[in-house]
Amino acid sequence: MTVKVMKFGGSSFRRADCYRSVSTHIANRLATDADKVVVVVSAMYGVTESLKALAFSVNDRCNSAALDTVLTTGEIASVGLLEAALERHSIPASSLFGYSSGIQTSSDFNRAYIEDIDKAPLLSALQVSQVVIVAGAQGLDKSGRISMLGRNSSDLSAVVAADIVGSSSCEIYSDVCGIYTSDPHLVNEAMLVQDISYATVSRMGRCGAKVLHHGAVEYASTRGIVISCKSLVPEIVGTQVGSVGEVASVVINRSAKRVTFGSSCEQQIALALLSELNITWITVDGDVGHSIYLSHDAEFAVTKFAQRGIKPLDISTRVLVTEINAAKQKAREFQDLDAAVSYARRVHATLYPEEPGLAVPL
Repeated sequence: MTVKVMKFGGSSFRRADCYRSVSTHIANRLATDADKVVVVVSAMYGVTESLKALAFSVNDRCNSAALDTVLTTGEIASVGLLEAALERHSIPASSLFGYSSGIQTSSDFNRAYIEDIDKAPLLSALQVSQVVIVAGAQGLDKSGRISMLGRNSSDLSAVVAADIVGSSSCEIYSDVCGIYTSDPHLVNEAMLVQDISYATVSRMGRCGAKVLHHGAVEYASTRGIVISCKSLVPEIVGTQVGSVGEVASVVINRSAKRVTFGSSCEQQIALALLSELNITWITVDGDVGHSIYLSHDAEFAVTKFAQRGIKPLDISTRVLVTEINAAKQKAREFQDLDAAVSYARRVHATLYPEEPGLAVPL
């Protein structure tokens, strides 16, 4: 029995009719190369931010557990919408959510860790349905509360699903057809990468690139699961993430958090906590103060700072451009996006001086 595992993020669900497009794709796959399909879905585009704003309008200090309860409803609604779309094709589907998927997590709400995986719920659902739709980015803690695995962590849910069903690959769909050497929406010269290593993509993700969730990539690397990054239009396999392919890139992070501490001692205490939490920080060349930059899981880190009594002098949003290649990682801060993009394009031109095309691994 051939089981295909696919994940569709928020960029695949910008409008209601997008659920019809995805359901048609699933129907076509069932008619060609799949006996069963596991589909992991994110919330519809923009819904998570709207739910977050709603929660904070009720209480601007909304606790993490309550916030997870609110935010996970975005993925739950997305499951229902896709199931409704599949009904048009007369395709029977089962649905799994954080409270029924078998993913047991820690109680670190907003960024819970997976502690245990029960394969039975997904495998049982596949026995009775051609399609199983899984609400991404969520699990259940030991007390029975629904929890989020972190922002943009539906990728992780998909890779876990592939592992459960014994698949050697996982398909991740977005609004671009693969991974590029820079953000193709900002850097016109960015090139599509055909093959790239787990380590390189994880590094890009931890620097703020909107490629794949770093936790998903790191989990896939331990299981040997190849991630195929693609788009429905055009439907081509853009990038294969696996064990080979070191590629230079330029990452533009529009929402990096600059965290400044009062002393070197306070900074070192904060860095020790970040290491404990497996959160990467970035330093900027020439910065003589006690500042670090957070490009992933920043809100979770700031919450943990407060819980540990760590009080930064200032936390502000910056645009960060990071050059990543095998020899070095160099970051520069900007307050203006246009200036950051201009700089990123110049750096990209030095890395790839030839005509645009497909990036060749180093």
